[in-house]
Amino acid sequence: MLQRIRQRLADMRTIKILAEAAERHAGAAGEREPGPEHFLLAALDLPDGLAQRAFARLGVDPAGLRGAIAAQHGAALAGIGADPALLADTAPLPPATGPYHAKGSMQEVMRQLADWPRARPTEPLTGAHVLAVIASSRQGTAARALRTLGLDGGPLAEAARAEIAAHHSTLHAG
Repeated sequence: MLQRIRQRLADMRTIKILAEAAERHAGAAGEREPGPEHFLLAALDLPDGLAQRAFARLGVDPAGLRGAIAAQHGAALAGIGADPALLADTAPLPPATGPYHAKGSMQEVMRQLADWPRARPTEPLTGAHVLAVIASSRQGTAARALRTLGLDGGPLAEAARAEIAAHHSTLHAG
């Protein structure tokens, strides 16, 4: 029981770290509210390294993700007849103050993370969990950016789950 409470607290700290990093990624891109694509970048920043290893399993360098996201934003502007060069003039935004706000598409991501079926209640929340949830989405900027990198969400989500399983077995080995 105490271990389960400790793990919940650790997960809340991880979510706080993810949310703050996602907000920084969004602000750096000139956006007020982070979306799944920013949480994906934040998952790659986590020290557990599991999201990065999932990309590596598929032979893809996650360093290209930021550019792929920017390309999707440019394509969206072009799609409505605006000049994608407008993004070049986007200045980073200062850190937000007040209550935390994210794009509406984050509600589903957070619900899925909260409902993640854990092998054991003490399994920690990792960057690979975030990656698996976001990669499973077929729509949105994050999904299109992953496709730009040549990644299909299904295999990427499976690679993330494999990293979770490998991490879980090392935590409970011996």
